[in-house]
Amino acid sequence: MIARDLDKAGKGQLVYVGRDGEVKDPAGVRNRQLAAYLAFGGVTAAGVALAATSFPLLIPFYVLLGGRFLGTVRAVRRVNEASVALSNGDSEQGRELAEPVARAWWAPSRVRALAELRLAIADALDGRTEEALTRVRAARAKLSARLIQHQFSYYTEINLLTALGRTKEARVVLDARGGIPAGEVLKLSHWIAELHLCVAEGAIPAGTLPDGELHDRMRKGLSMTAGRDLLLLCAWCYAQLGDHDEARFAWRQAMEREGSQRLEVAMPKLHTWMEEYRKAHPDVDLPEPEDEEFKHL
Repeated sequence: MIARDLDKAGKGQLVYVGRDGEVKDPAGVRNRQLAAYLAFGGVTAAGVALAATSFPLLIPFYVLLGGRFLGTVRAVRRVNEASVALSNGDSEQGRELAEPVARAWWAPSRVRALAELRLAIADALDGRTEEALTRVRAARAKLSARLIQHQFSYYTEINLLTALGRTKEARVVLDARGGIPAGEVLKLSHWIAELHLCVAEGAIPAGTLPDGELHDRMRKGLSMTAGRDLLLLCAWCYAQLGDHDEARFAWRQAMEREGSQRLEVAMPKLHTWMEEYRKAHPDVDLPEPEDEEFKHL
């Protein structure tokens, strides 16, 4: 379920992302988690033993503390399983997994907020974009600004506002994020949200794609198993710039990769453009010549 790097992550796989927006080695993360579990278990066991010999009334307290910890671990696992289901486009299963966690009063507020973000994705997949937007904003209010999920929530909000056609609001949120972040996963989220917004606005604002920037984004999409969305957005950009050779190349490569479920809901303007572009360029779905990909790399 956990991929070692972003490029190889496919549908149904997650990556561990640090606060810097970079993918973390899953083995290292698991080792740190195991160490934390052992440390907490040791402290709880020692507390129970001490209470049993000196102050038995504290035993229920330590038992409840240990039970809450184990419950939190299970809740986090359910949230991760919900993420996998939603990545596969299964909004029903994702909702069934996340909803009990979002309602678990005993769970830490951070975990409940993460479950709410998963429910927002389920709402978006089901076409309930307004409800999804409300959930994202409410969940973010419960998350510390230091958490990576807090930062990701802004890009989710931008995409939802864009899908709703509220492009001016989306532009305000995007501009407030500042420049392109350094972390690999945050950078990818920024790129997709920014280009998605450009599609909805119908133009590429000056300064959005300085020299070589669009090619760098396409190269990233080409390197990813799940690079379809980014490549389709790059295809739209090339078409806007009048470079239909590159647009066709990006389009054809996108079709060989995984991407968003229900694009007509997630990115309706991009979906509409694809239908129009396919009619205007019927050869776009023809296979790419075998040596063409190497020419672009």
